[in-house]
Amino acid sequence: MSRYSRSSSSRPFYRVKIINGIQPSLTSENTTSTTTPTTTTTTSSSSSTTAINNTELDEIENPRLLNILNWSPLENLVTNKTTLAINDENETKSKNGYNAVQISIELQKKMLNLKAMFIDPSGRLVNYGRLRASNVYNDICEMGNRLTTISLENVTENEHLYNILTIHGITSVNELPKSVLDLNQFWKITSYKVGSYFYSLDDIEHGILRGNKPHSNCTQRHFTFNDPRTRYSMRRCDPRIHFALNCGARSCPQIAIYSSTNLEKALNMATTSYCNAEVDIILENAEVRLSKLFLWYKNDFGRSETEVLRWIAKYIDEPKQSLLKTLLDRQGSKDGLRISYKIYDWMVNHHDAPMPIIDSTTTSSNVDD
Repeated sequence: MSRYSRSSSSRPFYRVKIINGIQPSLTSENTTSTTTPTTTTTTSSSSSTTAINNTELDEIENPRLLNILNWSPLENLVTNKTTLAINDENETKSKNGYNAVQISIELQKKMLNLKAMFIDPSGRLVNYGRLRASNVYNDICEMGNRLTTISLENVTENEHLYNILTIHGITSVNELPKSVLDLNQFWKITSYKVGSYFYSLDDIEHGILRGNKPHSNCTQRHFTFNDPRTRYSMRRCDPRIHFALNCGARSCPQIAIYSSTNLEKALNMATTSYCNAEVDIILENAEVRLSKLFLWYKNDFGRSETEVLRWIAKYIDEPKQSLLKTLLDRQGSKDGLRISYKIYDWMVNHHDAPMPIIDSTTTSSNVDD
């Protein structure tokens, strides 16, 4: 998602103490500007608080302050301007391949549990408070810890990784904000360690899933050419990926379940669902109203606004499809056709409505439908 029209300039240089990868003070603009990380933290797999002596901490000069939700002991940490990576050139692949497949399946199951127990019928709203108090949250933390033992190339559904990291990051804050924009640099710093490398939400979205394309507010590729994480980038950007990712805002696409066997069908369904809901055709005014996703990431959908509209036409149902084609054919091009963009609702996608009580141990694991 694109959130950086409101971003400040480049991030300042921080001297950071990271304790098991958790930065509990990084929950809002206010706390980050006034609070210094302390020697007390809550680990990602337990709600207990542990006091740690300063001698047990590794102090890091880190130009990118990360809130790493699943990182255990610090080892030989190497930092540069674009990446934090364990100094391990021989990242295990085949040895941990089986574990990675298992974790991919586990990611699907966790999404099924989340969807059944904490996500409303629209697929867009999450009961974060109920999730925080549940065993499912502890399970997510445990699964996050296991991500450190695998290679990202063996994780088959990175959409789940992004969506679970988003939910994990929002659920972990001490006080739920009204807007996801109130979480300081949320998409830049909220991170998992997978194998030897760290991946923020932005890293997963732009560096991996969009094929290392530039963010909407810049012209440079997300990962630099020598960033070792580029080996995991998609070869090309599939525009439908935008409708599989939920960044925690109310205007985001719904949260769905993906697997290697249903990926094409599920991506088409997610794209069609979002386009039908967020594309409005006003024939008498020759106007098309779109989600701002089509503004922020226009180049992912086409080289011109006309190409974007023709791409959209493939994923909207009747009568909208015929209306849009009529407008495009009548004009012969986009000239004379007005495109406007809807206000994006950045309020946190939280809901308090009661959800059905479902035993998470018996939730169906069939994700191929």
